[in-house]
Amino acid sequence: MKPMLPPTEFSENPYQAEWYDRNYIFTPDGAAEHPKHHCKLTFDISLPFVRNFRTAVDVGCRLGEYSRFLQHHFAMTYCFDPNLWKGFASNVDLKKVVHFNCALGDEPGVIQMHGGTHRFVEGKMKTVPVFRLDDFELETVDYIKVDVEGFETKVLGGGIKTVERDKPVIVIEQNDVFLPDEGPLFAKKWLEDRGYRHAATCPRGWDYIMVPV
Repeated sequence: MKPMLPPTEFSENPYQAEWYDRNYIFTPDGAAEHPKHHCKLTFDISLPFVRNFRTAVDVGCRLGEYSRFLQHHFAMTYCFDPNLWKGFASNVDLKKVVHFNCALGDEPGVIQMHGGTHRFVEGKMKTVPVFRLDDFELETVDYIKVDVEGFETKVLGGGIKTVERDKPVIVIEQNDVFLPDEGPLFAKKWLEDRGYRHAATCPRGWDYIMVPV
């Protein structure tokens, strides 16, 4: 791995292994047992399509609600989010997870964001750094999850070398949020044009499991 910026440092790691078996998850609404949390359901659907369990990537990781399932199965998980959410270190074992406080896109630089979205809100925008996934030079990537409110294709474009080299299972959110110059299911179609097929969809109908042909 070639770090483009220092990984996030956490003062403590409250995560307990027993919480995984209990489905005890920290969310924006607090901590509780969530045996049917949508992240768990989506990951469980994608699991049969995974061939190797070396490196996973979680783009738009938030509190690590999805990362917690990745880190339980993969040797190492790399997480990216422009916001540093309280509770992340409670959802994951930091010995198996590396967090980067930045956005990913197709060009390095900076971008204006409102929370975790790209919607312009007067007086509430903040500038965040953007890097390309390829620039981190992660090795043996077997799984990528992308949930970035319409920025999915740009994230994939910035990771095209990684995708073409390792052909990971890719889970992308495709809801009604997309960039003005794109359209519904744009990232899904982008992957299909590059040799992927749509293998399954989460119960909510938002997360598409894409696998190499």
